[in-house]
Amino acid sequence: MSEQNENISREEVKKEFQLERMILFSDAVFAIVITLMAIEIRMPEQSEGTEGIASSSLFSHLFPVILAYACSFFFIGLIWYEHLKSFSVLKDYDAGLVIRNLILLFFIGLFPFCATVVSTGKGAVIPMIVYLGIIMVCMAAQYILQHYILIKRPQLRNNTDIQKHLEELEKKRIGLISFAIIIVLVIISLFFIKDESMKSIVMLWMLLFTPLMKILKRKKTLTI
Repeated sequence: MSEQNENISREEVKKEFQLERMILFSDAVFAIVITLMAIEIRMPEQSEGTEGIASSSLFSHLFPVILAYACSFFFIGLIWYEHLKSFSVLKDYDAGLVIRNLILLFFIGLFPFCATVVSTGKGAVIPMIVYLGIIMVCMAAQYILQHYILIKRPQLRNNTDIQKHLEELEKKRIGLISFAIIIVLVIISLFFIKDESMKSIVMLWMLLFTPLMKILKRKKTLTI
C-alpha cells in the first residue's frame, strides 16, 4: 500500500514538474516578445552635418514607435496576467491544453511584427486593422484556452473555487463579440469609403466598444 502511495506521489510530482515547464516556456515567450518590441525603439539615422542635434523631428519619428510599444506592452502584460491566473488552478495537463497554449503563444509572437507595421504606417488604416486583428485573435485564443481549463476539462483543475474565473470568462466572451462586431463595421466602412483621406475616420467605431459590451451584458441578463 505504501509503495502504491509512493508511486502516486511520484506521478503527481512529475506532472507538477511538466506543468511548471509549460508555464516557464510560456513566460519566456512573453518576455522575448516584449524584448523584441523594445529593440525596435531606436533613433533614426541622422544625415551628415546634423549629428548630435536632438531635433524635434527625430522624437516625432519615435513617438508612434513608443506608442505602439506601450500599447502592445500593456496588452501583452494583461494577457500574461490572465494566463498566470488560469494556470494557477491547474494540477495536470493534456495534449489539448498544450496545443491551445501554443496557439496563444503563436499569435502573441506576431506582436513585434505588427507593432512595427502599425508604427511605420504613418496613420494608415490597413496596418491598424492588422494590428487590431492580431489583438482580436489573441483574445480569442486566450478565451478558448480558459474555456478549456474552466469548463471542458475540469479534471485538470485542483479544488480551487472558480466562480470568479467563470464570471471573468463571460466578460471576455462579451468583450470578444463586441470587438469582432467593431472590426466588421470598420472593414465594411472601408469598403464604402472611396476617399483615401477619409478612411481614417472608420476607427471612430472603436468608441462603440464599451456601449456594445453593456448592451450585450444587459441582453444576457434579461435572457437569464
